[in-house]
Amino acid sequence: MLNKILYTLTAVVVLFTSCQKDYVIGGKNEDESIYKNTLTYDVLKQDPVYDSLIQLIDAAGLQNDINEANTTLFAPSDFAIFNYLNDRTRYVQSAYGDTKKFGMDSLKYYLQNNINGTKDSLKLYIVKPALNYSDLTTTGRFYETGLPNKKVIVSYEETRDPNMGYNPLVSTVPRLVYLSYLTGNYNLSDQNPASDIPSDLGYRVLCKTSGILTKNGIIDELEPAHTLFFADWPDNISN
Repeated sequence: MLNKILYTLTAVVVLFTSCQKDYVIGGKNEDESIYKNTLTYDVLKQDPVYDSLIQLIDAAGLQNDINEANTTLFAPSDFAIFNYLNDRTRYVQSAYGDTKKFGMDSLKYYLQNNINGTKDSLKLYIVKPALNYSDLTTTGRFYETGLPNKKVIVSYEETRDPNMGYNPLVSTVPRLVYLSYLTGNYNLSDQNPASDIPSDLGYRVLCKTSGILTKNGIIDELEPAHTLFFADWPDNISN
């Protein structure tokens, strides 16, 4: 299974040139079009790292949305969902006592009934159109999400971090896809690129794996450190 190797990695670097479109996992090139005849939902269902995400998609009834043509799914892994549940449980316990817990059953109930817009929030990860590397810029651009009137920024940035695959002996500088969600106003421009978004104005998430072609679009997997819904529950916990 494609993502089994990913559990042991701290980062995955996507390399792109005019003659080859592969992504690299553990030093091995993988064909990015291996799933080109498979719908996005079915690709996720094949991979255990998305077990929890599939449950949430089913609870929200969003199968058709992520399988819609010309769509990019920025897929939160099970790690992102665990981070959310863990943080929200801490918040609930701070308010109602240590015996309380916010688990998967609670989250699925919220999604099924769209409580506090939970189902709508999951649509933040569905972006139009299907974003190929050639569509992306270093500065970043705004793109519509599945949630009306909500946009995200997608950027394709060079890295010189050796932990991200940079090697000064190689002429090609690696580039990484980032997803940014704004919580405040930010004047995105060449002078104010996505890479400079301050933490008090938004969240930036690295795509651990990107450019996976499916029958209807593209999947980009978000890094394990991401928290579902870009939530920041610990900031709400009373000391």
